[in-house]
Formats: sequence, C-alpha cells, structure tokens
Amino acid sequence: MKKMICTSLLGLLVVPVTTLAQELWITIGSDGYQSLKKNSALMAKEALDAQGERNGITILKVNEDNLSDISTIMHNSHNRCGGFMVHDSLEEAQNAQLSPLANTVSSIVSYTIDNADVVNALQAEISEANIRTTITSLSNFTNRYYTTSTGVDAAEWIRDKWQALTSSRSDASVQLYSHSWAQPSVILTIQGQTNPDEIVVLGAHLDSTVGWSTGEGTRAPGADDDASGIATLTDVVNAIVATGYKPAKTLAFMGYAAEEVGLRGSDDIASDYKSQNKNVVGVMQLDMTNYYGSNSDIYIIGDYTNSSQNAFLKDLVQTYQGNLSVGTTTCGYACSDHASWHDQGFAASFPFEASFNGSNPYIHTINDTLANSGGDANHAVKFGKLAAAYVAELAKGAIGDDPGPDPDPDPDPGQEQTESFSGSVSRGGEEHYGPFSVTPGTSFVADMTGTYDADLYVRFGAAPTWRYYDCRPYDNGSAENCTLQVPTGDSEAYIMVRGYSRQTSSFELDVTYTPQ
Repeated sequence: MKKMICTSLLGLLVVPVTTLAQELWITIGSDGYQSLKKNSALMAKEALDAQGERNGITILKVNEDNLSDISTIMHNSHNRCGGFMVHDSLEEAQNAQLSPLANTVSSIVSYTIDNADVVNALQAEISEANIRTTITSLSNFTNRYYTTSTGVDAAEWIRDKWQALTSSRSDASVQLYSHSWAQPSVILTIQGQTNPDEIVVLGAHLDSTVGWSTGEGTRAPGADDDASGIATLTDVVNAIVATGYKPAKTLAFMGYAAEEVGLRGSDDIASDYKSQNKNVVGVMQLDMTNYYGSNSDIYIIGDYTNSSQNAFLKDLVQTYQGNLSVGTTTCGYACSDHASWHDQGFAASFPFEASFNGSNPYIHTINDTLANSGGDANHAVKFGKLAAAYVAELAKGAIGDDPGPDPDPDPDPGQEQTESFSGSVSRGGEEHYGPFSVTPGTSFVADMTGTYDADLYVRFGAAPTWRYYDCRPYDNGSAENCTLQVPTGDSEAYIMVRGYSRQTSSFELDVTYTPQ
C-alpha cells in the first residue's frame, strides 16, 4: 500500500532519493515495441529485454533511466503520451497482458439520467476565465516533470489550490500520495452522503515533459498536456463548492504524477485501490481538453475503455449539451491514465479534445502554450460541463439545503470597494486573482505585504505573465504596490503574485477599485 500523507502532516513528507537506477518491467503495444527496435540509439544501450508477447501487448525488462527515451519514441512514432505502462514485477506485467481491449464491468452499474437540477446548477458555474487562469498558472512553472523540484512544486500548488477551494467543506479532504520518485500525486476526496463506499474518480495528470532532455531548468509548459485537464477538474470542484452540491457517492479528484513516463502515478493508485477492494464505480480521465483540432466537439476514446460507460458519456452530452457533436477515436495501448484503471478491471472512459490524429501538434515541446490552443479555454469548458454532468448523474446527490452565503458577492456598481486575499508562493510558483470588473478612468490599487520576496504584477484586459504586465514594482521583499488608472476601453483587471525567493513567501493582498 502506498502512503497517504494528509495536509496536516505535510512537514513530515520525505522525498525518497534513488541513487541507483531501478530495473522495471513495462507493457507496451506490440506496434510500439517494433518502433523501439528501430531506434538504433536505444538498441545500442541493450536497453530492451523482451519477455514475451500476448494479446498484442509485449513485456519488456528495462532500466528506469531509459523510460524518458521510450516515452519520446512513443510520442514521435505514435503520438501517445506514455504509450506504455510500468510495473514493479514480472507478475504484474503478465497480468496486464491479460487486460482486454474493452471490458464490461459496468454491467453492475445502473446508468440513469435523472438529476437535471444538479447538472444544470453545476454547469452554470463552469467558467472559461477560471479554467484559463489555472492553465496559465500551471504552464508558468518551468516544468512539471516527475523528478524535478518544480514538478514537486506544481503538485503542491495543486494541493494548495484544491484545499483552498474546499476549505469550507467538512466533507472534503486533500492529500498528497507519495511514490518512489520525487513528485507526489494529489487526491481530493468529497465524502458521499448516502453511499460513501461507492467511489467516482475523475483524474488528469499533473506532470509535463519535452521528451528525453527534460530536467531541472528545462522549459516544458504543458498548457494543453495536461494543465488543461487539471484546470478543468479544478473548475468542477469550484462548481461543487459554489452550489453546495453534496454527492450521494464519494468523489475522488486526482492529479496523477509521472504519467509521461509510463502512467506510473495512476498505476500506483489504481493498484492500491484494487488491493484494498475499494468500490470504484466509474473513472473519467481528462488529458488534453483545450485544443479544438477536429470537426466534432468531443471525442470518446474507444479502445481500452468501458463501452457501457462510453455510451453513458455520449448520452450526457446529447442531453445536457445538445448543441455539441460527439465523435469516437482510438489512441492505442496505455495512451493515458484511464488505462491504469482499465487494467485493474474498473470502468474507465476518456473523452478527448479531438480525433487522435487531429490532437494538439505542439505537445511535448516548448510550444505547448495557451496561445497555441487559441489563447482561451472555450474548448475546455465543454469538458468541464461534461465532467459536471458525469459527477451529478453517476454520483447522484443534491444541492445542499443551505450552501451558505455567497463567498464572493457582486459589489455594488459605482462604489469603491476593497477585497483582501492571502496566500503563499514558492519560487516560480504563482497565484492569480481576477478578473476584477473595473470602471474605466477610476483608480485601481493593489497593495501587498508579506515575508521573504514575492513579486506583484497587474495587467488590464488579460492575465499578466512574467513578461507581459502593466505594473511590476521591482522592489526587494514582498512589500509592493501598484496604483494605476483604469484605461479607457478596459473593464477587467488581473493580478498575479509570483514567488522569487527560495523560501516560500507568504503574502497579504488588498485590492481597491470601483466596480463597473
């Protein structure tokens, strides 16, 4: 069993250090194995020890140091993220060979569509701006690779984000899930009200890569692959909190580590859940949701997924987003984390941004940016609404009788007001605020104090980045102020706080403006 580390015990987290590369077993589609054999550099290392082929799946014994090479070859030859699964033993790999192309475990699950009030309430809260802001925050990490310090920082940022979103919910908890490498996975659990032993899983991977060369300092923004998936899940969580929705079944939102090197994070978790006999009634994977590359709006991956649940997803789109078109496509063996759950016999589905051949051509490069997905998150909104419908119709439940006061009520127009925020940022980490609806020609003041050294950025009309902003004070320490007049023609202001010091900087932020 893998160790679950609660947020209250984070100071005890010890990251394991591996000094010797480990020998591992992988399963890979036999078409992928043929591509590996054609790579002279990999073969020169004598890196592949074939252990047998069955059901179109080949077992290889490999050195851990070669995983990034194999991942790069699979991306270049087959456009698959990962494209193979890592196992700790030959026995595990042999069991994985028996995984069918499509399972029917969901025959024990009753798929009904009868919770429209909850679906409509959740979908109304899905926000392009929220998703876009989270994509920007995640892609601003230098990289999120599974062995790097910024990869760990990104996981902790997600942990902090999810914890902040659900801080008002006594039924919610956020945990880091440790692995044998540096980067943890992140799990947010919202306890079911009437059937807590039945679990609905929604996942996305939090790591990023540009292939074999990825390391400390390598730029790998991964805006679509897969900051978009994490951002989409995050906005569903926000919708759950905003509406006061209480699921009948337990919800588990997961940010998986190390997907790009063999689905390693999700494999650990799915294996763990299986060994504990946890009753996972459905799994949805969101890996790349924001590149609109094909004719249909949403594509359902048809191989190594559950056919009954796939049909359920199509019905959800037709019922609640009837203006959208749905297609089907395939992606091959182990193309994303849904395969880890499928391999353990759970019903898993993978709605995707495009046909597989029409998906984002920029992934695994420094050009996987929000700008190259159109500069907005409009396509991802479709997947956020699908995920919201999936949650409400599979986990059931209802909107709480009293969700409490609006935590962010709309201000009275024309009256100056001040909003206060607090947070913390590690080096290179970012927190984004806004958009603030502002009146042109009025004053906009952002005043920050805090510990160590964090940098303040303000921009009108779009979220700031470390390159693009209207104000950045360049002061030492975290005491910084931006006082600006809102330009004519602008009605939105955005703020970013970015960590500079090696120590984590805490900050208090007061924003004073006249709402429109």
